[in-house]
Amino acid sequence: MKKLAFVNACCLLLLAGCGSQLLQQNPVSQAKPPPLPDQFKNKCDAAKGQLRPLVVEWAAPDRAALEAQARQGMLVVKYMGCDLEVLRQCRAPKRFGYKYTAITPKDELVTMSNAEQLYASIPVYAAKFEGKLAASGELNAAMTIVGEYGAAGDPPAIDQLEGECTGASHVVTALTVGAFAFFAGAAKSAGLSASVLNAGAGASKDSKTETLSRDGDTKACAVSKRGDGTPPEGCGALLRIELASLVAAGEGIPECKLGTKLVGKTCKPIEHPSELSPDDKTFVDDKNGYGWSTRCFNHFRAGAYAYARAACQKALESNPDDKTKGMALFNWALVEDANGDPITACQKISQSLAVRDHPGVRKKAEELKCKEIMKQQ
Repeated sequence: MKKLAFVNACCLLLLAGCGSQLLQQNPVSQAKPPPLPDQFKNKCDAAKGQLRPLVVEWAAPDRAALEAQARQGMLVVKYMGCDLEVLRQCRAPKRFGYKYTAITPKDELVTMSNAEQLYASIPVYAAKFEGKLAASGELNAAMTIVGEYGAAGDPPAIDQLEGECTGASHVVTALTVGAFAFFAGAAKSAGLSASVLNAGAGASKDSKTETLSRDGDTKACAVSKRGDGTPPEGCGALLRIELASLVAAGEGIPECKLGTKLVGKTCKPIEHPSELSPDDKTFVDDKNGYGWSTRCFNHFRAGAYAYARAACQKALESNPDDKTKGMALFNWALVEDANGDPITACQKISQSLAVRDHPGVRKKAEELKCKEIMKQQ
């Protein structure tokens, strides 16, 4: 019996060694890892509700694919426990695209010293690193953060998605970028320093730690500043993603067409109220509409759009010359643009240019893309 037990133990060790070699020879190239062994599945409970997982443990091709896909629009995923799959053929409306926001560079260290922390921090590939955690006693992600690509507003509803979306459960609402080093061994041995973040993969300068993966250059990150439109060259590695559950069908925020505006969760026609202000009721314009046009502009600047419309209308009714008429129509266009109605604004601009060609009016027409808007009508 002892001999048999010894043989079985040796076989198990050989199998374990073979598995390790196969893992090294066949790196994971998909964002969705192989199914977890039964003894690991319950540990995915630690990942439940984790909506800000790290992606530093993902293989470089997977992170590159994630970054490329994000450039096409908001990422739609199927996310349950330890399984996260990007649904490449599923699309959210274009208005849910990402915008980059730069921050002053910041350092962060995430330490994983037990299975629960491992699965909570890097749920997608946690099973792959269980052995490394057991051998080293600690896994760490040292990061320099310079900004994030984020999508503003509520996430889309499931019935607003297009394409092949079977199983869709979440969207990626933000992607944090910068530089990182993911390493095995105690953080206090390595130190949160440039030597760790800039060391190559494999054994670091400190023999007690092993760099498992890294991306980005902290020296490049140092030049990042608020207001930048993109991350610095060499400092745009993906570090973390932020997820949000899809909204139930019928509960999403609709995309309103031109000429309508969002009220609550419904698109309604834009209203154009018009009334004279108390002071305007006694005003007498002795300049053939110029005085009314000036009052229209002043009401516009004060945000009193109803008063502004009434004053502009009075200007047009005063038999003005072409210069004053063009000015009154342009002021009215400014009112409607501020009121969120580009169609009416472009109509007023077109009327203004018809009586008075002015470079400032033409510039505003280009800003509003009036040619495109008028073609849609």
